[in-house]
Amino acid sequence: VRLPPVPARRTVTEEIQMMQTKNEMLESRTEAVSRDALVRAALQEITQNYREASLSNVARAYGVSLAYVSECVRAQTGKTYKELLQRHRMETAARLLRRSDLNIQQIIAQVGYENTSYFYRLFHERYGLSIPGKRITFPPEQGTGVRCTVPCFFAVVPMHKKLVFSGRM
Repeated sequence: VRLPPVPARRTVTEEIQMMQTKNEMLESRTEAVSRDALVRAALQEITQNYREASLSNVARAYGVSLAYVSECVRAQTGKTYKELLQRHRMETAARLLRRSDLNIQQIIAQVGYENTSYFYRLFHERYGLSIPGKRITFPPEQGTGVRCTVPCFFAVVPMHKKLVFSGRM
């Protein structure tokens, strides 16, 4: 029975040289990508792909670490990637609540949330408002005889106030 040959061991000096070479390659790759380009790419990921946005996608595309991209975003914007993504999702949801006929579940899914309770909590934290979940039929307008059914999410209600309807914006 023949044993395979034992690979030659590297000396400590060779190991150190190999590590330095790897580090130099990583540093040159990182320097080749400007911080501005990384931040722009991260913000573009949020605006164009906010439903499934991930900072990992940006890091992978530019061949840099997730931690490095995250640090660049925070340094240039003063906010974390997650904070920026949540802000964009909440602003999009608020716009859809005001201007679309989608129900709240459709809006929650459209902006990238799977957990309804989590969405409601974030929405309340951001705007200090709750979102009622039923449709409300208003009595006919005077002189028109027309009943108006409006999704109640057009009427965002402060938690500490009585129900007040605001209509479309």
